[in-house]
Amino acid sequence: MIWLNLTLTANIKFHKAMNRFILSIFSILMFILSVDGTIALRYLLLTILIIFLLFYVKNNQGVLTIVKTSKELKLTFISLCVFISYIFFHTIFFSLEPAWSLSEFKSHIIYPSICFAVGIMLAGYVNQSKDITKETLITILFYSMFIHVLYLDLVAIDTVLREGYMLRRYGGLMDSPVLPNYLTNILLAMIIAEFVYRMRIKKQVLKISDPILYMFLVACIFSTFVEALRLGDIALVFLGIGSSMVFLYKNNEYSVKVRSLIAAGLIIILTVPLIYNISTDPRWAKLVETVPVAVSSSGDESFLDPAAPTLKTESGYEVTGSNYTRIVYAVKSFKYIVEDPMGVGFGRNAFGHALELRHPEYAKRGLNAHSAILELAVGAGFIGAFLWLYFVYVTVKAAIIEFKRSYNYYAILTLFITMGFVGRGFVDANMRDHMFLQFMIILGISLYFMILDKNKTIE
Repeated sequence: MIWLNLTLTANIKFHKAMNRFILSIFSILMFILSVDGTIALRYLLLTILIIFLLFYVKNNQGVLTIVKTSKELKLTFISLCVFISYIFFHTIFFSLEPAWSLSEFKSHIIYPSICFAVGIMLAGYVNQSKDITKETLITILFYSMFIHVLYLDLVAIDTVLREGYMLRRYGGLMDSPVLPNYLTNILLAMIIAEFVYRMRIKKQVLKISDPILYMFLVACIFSTFVEALRLGDIALVFLGIGSSMVFLYKNNEYSVKVRSLIAAGLIIILTVPLIYNISTDPRWAKLVETVPVAVSSSGDESFLDPAAPTLKTESGYEVTGSNYTRIVYAVKSFKYIVEDPMGVGFGRNAFGHALELRHPEYAKRGLNAHSAILELAVGAGFIGAFLWLYFVYVTVKAAIIEFKRSYNYYAILTLFITMGFVGRGFVDANMRDHMFLQFMIILGISLYFMILDKNKTIE
């Protein structure tokens, strides 16, 4: 009996140590994923996590029971596998440079897909554990990313107090403000989903009190002022509109006046960053003037030639920078897609390859279209872009159906992060590097928990 008790105690201690280890690896991974110069550490942590999770899944088949029995997850996996298979097929048979496309395929299709599977397995591991709850995992995920926002905010506040000016386009622990801005938008999606869920269901997922959650909301909004990303702020406006619609859906718990005030409040709060950006970024004032000049200049090759004179609007404003290049590259991308519907070969800089193919006298192979969707269509063709958007459609459809059925928190979160990432992908090159890895891990976790909650509700 004593030996049996000692064995049970040892097993309990081992499982608790294993839980702490896996959660620690996951937390560190989600923290360093966005930090430049950590690629080796990033993949080391990911490999360790994969090894432990695969070992656990092999010895606990119940982890993947939901994957085997859920029609939604099966369809999601099938659509993702079809997309992966097509990109590989296209790389071998249609890419103009198969070696380059294979390298890009490995880094920016296979690795994100592995991360999606890791998210699924990690969620399954937590589901089987007696010591960890899914709420704990989501809270750890939140804090691991929030550290970046906290650091950025503290540096900005210190600069205001000591130097007397507001930092703009500051990246915190990262080289570019774009990188923390993705984190900020994900965190705001989690916070708003939590607010809406608490107001409607009177339950919570994030292990954070209401006052602290309000403080985190303020901190994330403040970080958008520091990052000063126009596209990120526009995405938040759509998050505000989407969250108000989610809150209002079949809402009979509040009076019409209260419902209207809360819905309007969600939109206003998430529109504040854009209002601030418009008031402080001079590029907005010339955007409308820039459009016709950029569209007309895309008909020739003046935007490629460094020696070409700088174009000007009717008011004499020189059109340069993001306002100009994004529009020109978008127009050119559509033209190349029409000219070559099968694409030049999958890769992050497919637009540059297509450009160089037509204008070899200019060394522009490193350019990208500033749009993940257009880049995908230029590279993998119309079919490749369609298959990716079909995967997105399947995911969003499953989330909407489950949201309507049970007002599931994870359905709301899946909807917010997917629409936010893909919506921004139309105007930003985000299907690459850590941004894609991050999205796929979170999507895998959120999808698994969504189906898990659905099954429990049905039971």
